[in-house]
Amino acid sequence: MNTVRMDALLRDPRTPTPTLVLDFDIIHQTYDRFIDAFPGGSIFYAVKANANSDVLRMVLARGGGLEIASFAELERSLELGASGEQIICSNPIKNPHFLAQMHRAGVYAIVVDSTYEVEKVAQHAPGSRVYVRLAVDNNGSVLPLAGKFGVSGQEALDLFDLAAARGLEPIGLSFHVGSQCLQVQNYVNAINACAAIWGEAEQRGHKLHFLDIGGGFPAGHYRDASIPQLEAIGTAVMKAVRGGIPQAGLMLILEPGRGLVGEGGRLVSGVVGKAVRGGDEWLYLDAGVFNGLMETFEGFPPVVQLLASDADDRPMRRYTLAGPTCDSCDVIARQIEMPETHIGDRLMFLDLGAYTNEYAVAFNGFPVPEVVKIGEIVPLPQVAGL
Repeated sequence: MNTVRMDALLRDPRTPTPTLVLDFDIIHQTYDRFIDAFPGGSIFYAVKANANSDVLRMVLARGGGLEIASFAELERSLELGASGEQIICSNPIKNPHFLAQMHRAGVYAIVVDSTYEVEKVAQHAPGSRVYVRLAVDNNGSVLPLAGKFGVSGQEALDLFDLAAARGLEPIGLSFHVGSQCLQVQNYVNAINACAAIWGEAEQRGHKLHFLDIGGGFPAGHYRDASIPQLEAIGTAVMKAVRGGIPQAGLMLILEPGRGLVGEGGRLVSGVVGKAVRGGDEWLYLDAGVFNGLMETFEGFPPVVQLLASDADDRPMRRYTLAGPTCDSCDVIARQIEMPETHIGDRLMFLDLGAYTNEYAVAFNGFPVPEVVKIGEIVPLPQVAGL
């Protein structure tokens, strides 16, 4: 990471606000950590986290694949050179047109988690490989995803049987422990549940080889000791996989989104207004819930710093941070302790490489953040002797 270059760019008054800076050197380093932490695992990056073309291009250049959820994501993946074998779809709800186009493109595998979806896949993508999404514990995740998707173990077995009867090829299981998962044991418990189903499925004649442990990998571990490190997750996951899942021909799939790109993003925003209301001091920024900071509305506490040369010398104050729109719910955080901040100052939000511009809209006419990229998007190959 070129810390000096990043810092200079964020502080430069010529850099407009709001701006999202993506540091590809950090993203490459995180990719390397995934490879080291999950030996033999295959990365299928969750496109929804940050669909910037250069992010997808980087993953493909590194030999990874893409996890998609929609026809638009399929089109973008194919346009960037992904083959069908490099694409999976883990969205349990897919419309017929999307299914037909995935079938035409030769997408490697498609998730199912209901009898209706099995029937739909069989009709519009006949003969496809399918994997079943298991419902697992999401407690301990900042944004739990349980309830909307997933089935019980017995339901998974029944879906394997139905899929085979409809001419599909059941290949394995998947799960999702929730976004920004802070409990390593959730992965272990989910893998153990998969192991029990795996054995019974094979007794029913299904030949499984695909275990997708989903996403949920947290970002921001280097500042907060409560956030488990990727290496700790990898150690626990690999032990559980080796202890319960047959290894012959196993495809271990990882779907990092935030975990891969989150720490590679910084958002710089300008302070455009101040007020005192009911004894509380408010700062109004040119980026808010609608145009870049939606995840703060969903419970992700922002990590924010004042970009001022004299920040360390200013007295500490407590502020409520709000966005620029007229909507009363455009509040980023309350009672944030920061150095005294003035109109015209700049704030930097960390860990915003994921779900920043993906969620952003120009509500009230306020722009979404511009994107600036630094670092090597696709590193040059190493030449022997240099």
